[in-house]
Amino acid sequence: MNTFLWIELDKKVKERFLLKCFKMRVNIYETKEEKDSIWVRIEESDYAKIKKFWFIKIKATRLTGFKAVKKKIYFHRVFLVSILFGCVLLYLLSHIIVEVEVIHSNKAIRDKVTTALANHGIKKDTLKKSYQELEQIKEEILNQYPEDLEWMEIEVKGMKYIVRIEERKLESETEEKEACNLVATKDGIIKELVYSKGVSLVKMNDAVKEGDILISGTITKDEENKGYTCATGKVYAEVWYQVSVTVPREYKEITETGKVRWNLKLTNNQYDDYIFKSRLATYQEEKRHLFTLFGTSLSFIRQKETQEEIKKYTEEEAIALGLSKAEEKIQQTLEAEERVLDKKVLKKAVNDSTIELEVFVVALENIAQTKEFQVIEE
Repeated sequence: MNTFLWIELDKKVKERFLLKCFKMRVNIYETKEEKDSIWVRIEESDYAKIKKFWFIKIKATRLTGFKAVKKKIYFHRVFLVSILFGCVLLYLLSHIIVEVEVIHSNKAIRDKVTTALANHGIKKDTLKKSYQELEQIKEEILNQYPEDLEWMEIEVKGMKYIVRIEERKLESETEEKEACNLVATKDGIIKELVYSKGVSLVKMNDAVKEGDILISGTITKDEENKGYTCATGKVYAEVWYQVSVTVPREYKEITETGKVRWNLKLTNNQYDDYIFKSRLATYQEEKRHLFTLFGTSLSFIRQKETQEEIKKYTEEEAIALGLSKAEEKIQQTLEAEERVLDKKVLKKAVNDSTIELEVFVVALENIAQTKEFQVIEE
């Protein structure tokens, strides 16, 4: 490929220049005239001859041909490399799986299926598989665990595999206890009886102690044993607790100033750092995961500037907070249908930095527990 140069000459020497070129066999491929100058396109190989013309002064040159293209590529190399990198990244993002989500309530089943999928190449940071490959893998896993899995679906959603499974339910005989009582696990006052088998030995508002039989599995009539069953049901009672709580007099109040900054964050096993340095001294952040590639995740971060102020609780506020903490502590030990009924302060000690509280808490709990007993045949 020929390489050409544009050279600029003074219009006054046009004729002399063209005549000289003709004599020295320098080919003129194109000319462009401007107000006081003329541009001439020649081959780069003839440029050395032109420079020997004593009567002209070359003010500038314009590169064309292969070298011009090469020069432009070099000049825009950062942009072109960015475009190339973006195309490669776009390809990877559209063909790489960054997450595999197995949906099922049973963790043991989820772990088993996740391991089986990984053994078949379905795991994060791998290339997407075709529909035919996914169908084949699905059939192989179902055949591998015929007693555990009834049905499986592998869905590709963006850069993610979503695997839905249905567990195979095997009928099993449940062994029913022959004879058992419902006994109290705690001291309390009976407030509610709900039972389907057995004979109640307590009634509403009875006070019971730990170990007392609440619902008996011995069926009697006219003080004579008529048979045995396993008592089933629930017995709710008021149960009492005494909880110690410490409340600080001072607390830190955090408010937002309204300033917001955005950032990007890279996270993997070796580091967890922002791409740009934060200009906020204190802030709270909202994180939105973008994608994970080769073990490194990229997240979009929204940082909201905050300011801190030390404030003091009044004695009434501190006591209210202490009661709430005591209730929360007891509530964590209760089941869904159980609840705290009442609470009050028994004793308090006010110090410079804290308030010490002894709180009496009343809760409604199911205190019935199944306990088998041996039937003695007469």
